[in-house]
Amino acid sequence: MPFLNRHHGYELIEEANCVQEVYSKNRNEVEFTIIGYRRSLKTQFYNIFCFMLLGIPHLIFESFPKLKALRFSKCALETAEILLVIDNHGQPTLIEMETQSICLLLDLPTNVRYFNYRHTKFIWQPIQRRFVTVDELLSSSTLDELLENTYGLNESEYKIRYDIYGPNKIEVEIKSYWTLLVEEVLNLFYAFQAFSVILWLVDEYMLYAICIILLTIFSSITSLIQTRKQSEALHDLVESSKCHNVSVLRKSPKSKPDIIKIEPVDLVPGDLIVLPPANFILPCDVVLLTGQCIVNESVLTGESVPVTKTALHSGSELYDPETHKRHTLFAGTHMIQTRFYGGENVFARVVRTGFSTTKGSLVKSILFPTPVGLKFYKDSLKFVFFLFTIAVTGMAYCLYLYISRNADLKDIIVRTLDIVTIVVPPALPAAMTVGILYSQERLKKIGIFCISPPRINVCGRVKIACFDKTGTLTDDGLDMSYVIPSKDQQFLDPVTDVSTLDTNSEFVQAMATCHSLTTVDGVLCGDPLDMSVFDFTQWEMEEPGANENARYDMLAPTVVKPPKHSIEKITEPENFEVPFEIGIIRQFPFSSTLQCMSVIAKSLQKHHMVAYTKGAPEKIRGMCKPETLPHDYDVKLAEFTARGYRVIAVAYKNLSGKFSWKDAQKVKRDVIEQDLNFLGLLIMQNPLKVETAPVISTLRSANIRTVMITGDNILTAISVAYDCGMLRSHDDVFVLTASDDDVNTRFMLERTGLNRSTENVVINFDSRHHHIAVDGRTWSKLKYCYPEAVPDLLVKSTIFARFQPDQKAEVVTHLQELDYIVSMVGDGANDCGALKAAHVGVSLSPAEASVAAPFTSKIQNISCIVNLLLEGRCALVTSFAIFKYMALYSLIQFFTILILYRQHSLLGDYQFLFIDLIITTSLAVTIGRQGPPEKLCPQRPPSSLVAAKNVIPLLLQITACALFQLGAMYMLFQQSWFQPIPDDVTEPQIVSWENLVLFTVSCYQYIILASVYSKGMPYRERLRTNYLFVLSAVSLTVFVTWLLIYPCKKMAELMELIATTPDEEEKFMFRVHMLIFPTLHLLIAVSIEAFISDQQWLKRCIQCLKRKSKPKNKYKRLLQQRNTFPWLNTIST
Repeated sequence: MPFLNRHHGYELIEEANCVQEVYSKNRNEVEFTIIGYRRSLKTQFYNIFCFMLLGIPHLIFESFPKLKALRFSKCALETAEILLVIDNHGQPTLIEMETQSICLLLDLPTNVRYFNYRHTKFIWQPIQRRFVTVDELLSSSTLDELLENTYGLNESEYKIRYDIYGPNKIEVEIKSYWTLLVEEVLNLFYAFQAFSVILWLVDEYMLYAICIILLTIFSSITSLIQTRKQSEALHDLVESSKCHNVSVLRKSPKSKPDIIKIEPVDLVPGDLIVLPPANFILPCDVVLLTGQCIVNESVLTGESVPVTKTALHSGSELYDPETHKRHTLFAGTHMIQTRFYGGENVFARVVRTGFSTTKGSLVKSILFPTPVGLKFYKDSLKFVFFLFTIAVTGMAYCLYLYISRNADLKDIIVRTLDIVTIVVPPALPAAMTVGILYSQERLKKIGIFCISPPRINVCGRVKIACFDKTGTLTDDGLDMSYVIPSKDQQFLDPVTDVSTLDTNSEFVQAMATCHSLTTVDGVLCGDPLDMSVFDFTQWEMEEPGANENARYDMLAPTVVKPPKHSIEKITEPENFEVPFEIGIIRQFPFSSTLQCMSVIAKSLQKHHMVAYTKGAPEKIRGMCKPETLPHDYDVKLAEFTARGYRVIAVAYKNLSGKFSWKDAQKVKRDVIEQDLNFLGLLIMQNPLKVETAPVISTLRSANIRTVMITGDNILTAISVAYDCGMLRSHDDVFVLTASDDDVNTRFMLERTGLNRSTENVVINFDSRHHHIAVDGRTWSKLKYCYPEAVPDLLVKSTIFARFQPDQKAEVVTHLQELDYIVSMVGDGANDCGALKAAHVGVSLSPAEASVAAPFTSKIQNISCIVNLLLEGRCALVTSFAIFKYMALYSLIQFFTILILYRQHSLLGDYQFLFIDLIITTSLAVTIGRQGPPEKLCPQRPPSSLVAAKNVIPLLLQITACALFQLGAMYMLFQQSWFQPIPDDVTEPQIVSWENLVLFTVSCYQYIILASVYSKGMPYRERLRTNYLFVLSAVSLTVFVTWLLIYPCKKMAELMELIATTPDEEEKFMFRVHMLIFPTLHLLIAVSIEAFISDQQWLKRCIQCLKRKSKPKNKYKRLLQQRNTFPWLNTIST
């Protein structure tokens, strides 16, 4: 078998000998870059260096793989021992090259060099001098090639494929606690903790160091248990969908192949398997070669409706699992039932195994989630660097201070290094996740599940909400309103009662047969549209032998027949031509690309077969003979779709009497779906869900733009948009269409919608009341002819109709390129691409996790998006608040320590413990307990931590903290009874007035700032609803006040404070007067947050100072421009 020249999903381009870029063929962008390295003298020097410095460089390099690669020398990929793989998000991974011995396969050497990256195997191809995926080693198969080999693989072929592809397993490793502990401990955070603890032990802060050690151990154990539980949960999810032995055909020297039983783990692509009659979990992705299958794919798509899979048809086109998904059974899905002929089995060929399957993609998306590029995380790193800069400044001051005092070298080193442990809080990363964890828990309680928690913060910045229509904005079910038959190129009167139509008419028979319904456990099930149409006919359906696993040896596997009262009307034998039973010979399932479905059926009373087709009226029109179409076809279609009806067109054609059952199984679809006779229209109503209009209104009030991306008719979509409030009654809609001329394509706008006055209208696309609607065909032509016009179109379009699944994903991607934060809500079936591409993709599904989207909602309506946005804003604001609080907590302690150093004093062990463990921890944890408000506000929360409008209030708070500490010290120095600590002391004096003043004032500051950053509205509930925080803050305030005013002797000794004595009234009054400082600080801190932070006047002042002339977001700049649309040829009003 030759090597593949085309590529499945990946296009690999080698830039240089040592670098190779792997391109995604579908998205035309770099997926990841491979760089080759090998060990050299640098590696030896690095090892010696690490040994001499007790492994510290190793810890640093382990945290930064790009730095780790510096110990190797760059080399050609063909000689590389180590590979640095950098994905398109900039995440680096170092991977060891491996060697495997494989049976000789044409161009492959015996020893093959390969590497595994995120459970995908890449093999070095020496002739092409590049790495290729294992799927590329063997030629891609056409449909005919897949159908040809009915004998399975022989042993040698199987062995080669097994060596290349490996075992068919999706393995989620459950690491031992020891391994997890080593990985947990060997990072910079724990190295910093160890450094801090050693420093405190040297400084004789024994109790504090021991408490931190115990807390670190407790935190590590908790983290290990949580990590292990998550791995076990995912492992159990994967294992739960495993099956037992599988029957496989093996080619043997005998004439007939052997059917053997093997473990699912031993399956390889190319294997021919025998599907059991019922209740089978697919172990891999297979393509159906014979028979039919009914499967439940809810684990992948979120759709709980059983899906009928049909056998693959012949053809010369290349097989693609996505294009031919109606013939593909995916790993992990539940096969409910198979239908097979006489003595024959139902065969399927394995096409993908292991992590290459769709189920493997789900697991990989959980194991390796797409990193969320929220500015907050990048800004937090900048701020930590800022804190480290402050720490360096403080260290320099300490160095100067202690050297000038001729202090011991040990004291100089300890005091200087201690500043770093104070300014850069080790608990900062953990504290920042508190808001997300609380939000995730609240979402789970209301039935919204998330496999990527960092995306919850992204929900807080959503700027545009995209929705599918059917099943999302509207109900899944369709109500048949009436049918409109056609005769002699004219539409007849609408019919609401099917019993008034002739049972023998082709129109009735088309409605009864053209569907993909099936019976499961005696219950008729299938697509809601098919169910509605079939119920309207009142016919009955039987699947012969359904109780015996649907075994059939007749020409018609499924039979439909009219109701008994219709048959009883036929009394005269000469009229007994009515087809009492019609057998459905073959189905061509609905295709979102073709926008139609077809069946071949035969009545036992007729000598020929009939093909019936139903689908989108625009598509059916092109398949019908022109002489069978009514003259007012387009007018009638526009009339009903503009009123919001779902319109389905129906057609048929008689097949030749020589057309046999075998011909029906082999005929190509395009042969059937041409030269049809038009029968009529089905007029269906797809009512809005009750929650849709209120949610759209809520989003509009919150200044969140809403758009619809649907596969339905454009006029139906516009009508639904008016009904749900996406378009208002006084809005004008202009439908963009493209001419049929592929050489000189013209683009035209035609006014439509509710507000269609007779006078001409001046189109103003800068107005919010003018919208564009575009269909998938026009979208493709515009992208091809005028790609530069796409951004202009996107910022003004509200309706995207007749869009195929890949086009939906394109819209989402292009919106993101315009700096929109995009949410997408869909039912998970045809929206998978768009849901995965969106920043916030929500699949309406009863499952807790699906491959469709990072969020899965059991709330089966779009109200889930409001809940997500509320929680996202709440989590984002909480993350900001906790970060600012933790930063200020560090700086408050930094000021306290520097002033105390200056006064020959320090904080005591219990004082540090009280601040770090009781005050800070309790407040930081309870800040995040505030839930979201009930309503969305029009303003979005800030996204940048280092923006001037956030930094200025923060700097003011920092300044206030420093000034109040200095003010308290100044007040102390003014007391006549105060005696400062002498300059000639050899050891720092903890029990002192300096210590008492700064300790108590700083404790108040921690509580004040936590309260200030716990403000509620508009993004969180009011502070009073956070009972735990209020209780903690009040309790701590009372306790600190007691420590300041009148602590008992034992408590004063424990906390190393100066006790109050009854005979020292002047000193007692000084303690009381000290309460002025926290009172004033509270007023000033609240004022800064209330009148400066997040205020529009501050934002305008900053913009004025920066002379900001245009918005930073692309879509805002486009909206400000005068849209002239030079590519537009005609505007019709």
